[in-house]
Formats: sequence, structure tokens, C-alpha cells
Amino acid sequence: MRFDVVLAELRLFKSRTQASLAVQDGLALLNGAVVKPGHGVKPGDRITLTGPAGTRTCEVLELPRASLSRAAARELVREVSREPPPER
Repeated sequence: MRFDVVLAELRLFKSRTQASLAVQDGLALLNGAVVKPGHGVKPGDRITLTGPAGTRTCEVLELPRASLSRAAARELVREVSREPPPER
């Protein structure tokens, strides 16, 4: 499944467009690497998201099979780490 689709389906972004832009800007990494939005994702992969709230890393436990609610999507990922934004 495409990286941008997984980000949107797991409710890590509000839309696939936002997810795709984050991937292109290097704000969403797959296994610590910058990849294209169409790169494949599989269970066990780690997604790192960087934003104003800090950096967060999640492990994909299972790929979504259909559109899910936010609560159901949370069951498919496990948060590995969370770092606050750097002090200014």
C-alpha cells in the first residue's frame, strides 16, 4: 500500500494530499529514510512524523483494509517514541 495512502488511512493526516505533501517535504519518513509518496509500506515498518508538536515515531502493526474510524486506526499502529519540539 502506498505510503501517502497509509498515512491518511491510519488518520495520521487529515487527507491524502496533506500526507503526500509531508512526505515530499521530508516531514514523514519511512524507516528513517526519505521516500516518495508511492513507496510501499508493510507491517513492521516505522513511520516518523516531524511537526510543530515535535517528532513522533510509530510502528505499523497492520495495514488498513478499508476506511476506518480514528479509534480503529489507532489499533493498527503502536507509538514507539515521542520527542517534544526543540527549545527556542
